[in-house]
Amino acid sequence: MSQPAAVMAQKTIVIGLGNPILADDGVGIVTVERIAQQVEHPLVDFQWCSLAGFELLDLLVGYDKAIIVDSIKTGKYPVGQVMELEADSLMSTVRLASVHDINLATALELGRMLALPVPAEITIYVVEVADNTTFREGCCREVAAAVPLLEKAVINLLTERYEDLSVKGGVAHHA
Repeated sequence: MSQPAAVMAQKTIVIGLGNPILADDGVGIVTVERIAQQVEHPLVDFQWCSLAGFELLDLLVGYDKAIIVDSIKTGKYPVGQVMELEADSLMSTVRLASVHDINLATALELGRMLALPVPAEITIYVVEVADNTTFREGCCREVAAAVPLLEKAVINLLTERYEDLSVKGGVAHHA
């Protein structure tokens, strides 16, 4: 069954966040780089960066949907556990200590207040990491093992949105 043209015309950005020289913190970038090598669609763009706050807001402007892949270190979950978050579950702050240190929720709230065309739907995939401060390239074994799970989650979500999504090795189809 075809999706309505209005749904098909929606642009999606997939963003991998992190720092590839800070051990496990690079998992978002590694994952999105791998997905970008496998997936093609004229309405899907890929970015990987170490941005936050206002700079991240700049990347989101003009897209209807966004998928963000990042690391998280809470100490509450096993290292390598993949979780899905909705942007609405993130807390924003009313007072800023610095305009360089705002979180995603605050940046999105500001974008909406300024009537910027920010995504109406944002899905965030995170993986619990062990080390996001040591200067070292590459993730630990548990975090590296989560990369294929993150890839699959993102590709499945894109496949649900775009029935004509091209995935290396063939065209993805969803049920």
